[in-house]
Amino acid sequence: SSGTHRQSPPLPSGQRNRTEGYVVPPFEPSSSSPSSIEVGHLSIRYAALSRRGRDPDHPDKPNQDCYGAHHGDDFCPATTTTTTTTTAAPDDDEECTTTTTAGPSSAFFAVYDGHGPRGEECSHFARERLPPLLTAEIERHRLRFGRVANVDEVHASLHEAHVECNEELRSSRINDSQSGTTCVGVYIHGNEGKITVSNVGDSRIVLGTMTTDNGSKEPTIQAIPLSRDHTPHRADEASRCRNAGARILSFGQIDPSTRDDDEDEDVEDPPRVWSKRGNYPGTAFTRSLGDSVAETLGVTAEPEMLTLPVSKNERLLVLASDGVYDVVSNDEVVDICFKFRGDPMRACEELIGKSHREWLLNDDCDEDEANYDDMTCLVVYFDHAEQGEEEDVSEERPDTAGDAESPSREPRQGKRVRQKTLVNLEGMTEKEQGEGGEEGGGTVEK
Repeated sequence: SSGTHRQSPPLPSGQRNRTEGYVVPPFEPSSSSPSSIEVGHLSIRYAALSRRGRDPDHPDKPNQDCYGAHHGDDFCPATTTTTTTTTAAPDDDEECTTTTTAGPSSAFFAVYDGHGPRGEECSHFARERLPPLLTAEIERHRLRFGRVANVDEVHASLHEAHVECNEELRSSRINDSQSGTTCVGVYIHGNEGKITVSNVGDSRIVLGTMTTDNGSKEPTIQAIPLSRDHTPHRADEASRCRNAGARILSFGQIDPSTRDDDEDEDVEDPPRVWSKRGNYPGTAFTRSLGDSVAETLGVTAEPEMLTLPVSKNERLLVLASDGVYDVVSNDEVVDICFKFRGDPMRACEELIGKSHREWLLNDDCDEDEANYDDMTCLVVYFDHAEQGEEEDVSEERPDTAGDAESPSREPRQGKRVRQKTLVNLEGMTEKEQGEGGEEGGGTVEK
């Protein structure tokens, strides 16, 4: 955060102020009604769906995922589309000027994946606070320069909003020592025909674009990841955490006896962030909002961002938590959503249904014995004018987030994905409680 203190926008009506903490709002329905909106020059349809995961040891576990779609009066109300037309009056002696203010010229969509004992509170806190903080930052740039924020200013606003949201969460009554949330979002620059992706954590956003790069004569939909997962699999992320004093080790490396807990040796055991003082916090991600213990070890709330234009080849965006992308590949996700592009909610239902079935196949069990993650997706469609059978695919797409088969976290062939909500290592926990105190007592559930 910058050195100059700026008063944060108020909490929603009926909520406590930031010094008194935050009250989690009632949980919303697990789906959003499909919506069609005009954002500047872009016509958009979207829908979202969330399904609670399952843990046989905790049958009443809450859904720690949530999502947000922000546009219109509740998001950047000053950035509306204004058109001014000047025509000659009938007597030709004076001009007649007409100004029309239409809908919003910007929007923000995001998926949040909470983790840890207070994960659902953290994800809902971020969903409620990040958009108004972003609005305040963008408005500050508008007032300073007398115009709509440009791309660089949107990047600065997103960065500042994430950092401030993290600071507010830290000062709230939510205990975020071992809890937090991911956040993958997309800011729509409607008038400029661009999008800016922001990402903190291991949720993901993937673009579906029409292309002939696969050698086919007919255009086909191609999946392009626009975010890179923040995990210790990435050398740059692991290096930052090591420089902050962390150890990067898997559960099996920390305690080889835990390997006996898995009947199948092919279960994935990802690298995690550990303190040198003890076996905590054990996060499988390297960026998040919250997680105050992990923050001392290099886990940061600063987002990675990417801006790119939306041509008529770009058809859809899929924002989803790792409960989806852990078991369904980028290509499959985009193919499903493109197939059901006429019905955004049906696309969400098919994608979440596919993810659920993959979790059951992953563990080779039925629902009564299943252990799977929360699953959330938000699908955004771009409806281009005069969109016909012929597609212009001449424009090359940028190399945005690396190849889909990079270590971002495509499901690994021959490896079963371990559910991220893991049973704590009881032996290590008991040993470390005395050494690490309250902060060292346990492994974060993620």
